[in-house]
Amino acid sequence: MEHIETLVIGAGAVGLAIAATLSEQQEVIVIEQHNHFGEHTSSRNSEVVHAGIYYPSNSLKAQLCVQGKALLYQHCQTYHVPIKR
Repeated sequence: MEHIETLVIGAGAVGLAIAATLSEQQEVIVIEQHNHFGEHTSSRNSEVVHAGIYYPSNSLKAQLCVQGKALLYQHCQTYHVPIKR
C-alpha cells in the first residue's frame, strides 16, 4: 500500500460501514483506539433494527429507517449473517 486515499478513525458500526463502502472503490485504512472493533459506543446499542414507527409518517427519519432496515436485511442475506427479525 503505497497510497491510502481514506483514513477512517473509529471501528464501530458507523466507521466500519463507511470503510466497507469506500473500500469498494479506493484504498481505506481503519484505525481504532481500543483492542477490538466495536468496543466503545457500538457495544452499547440496543441491537434493534428500527422500523421508523416512532417518527412522523413520511418524515426523513422514518424514510431513512425504512430504507436502512431493508439495506441491513439485504446485507445480512448476502453475507449469510444470522439475524432474528
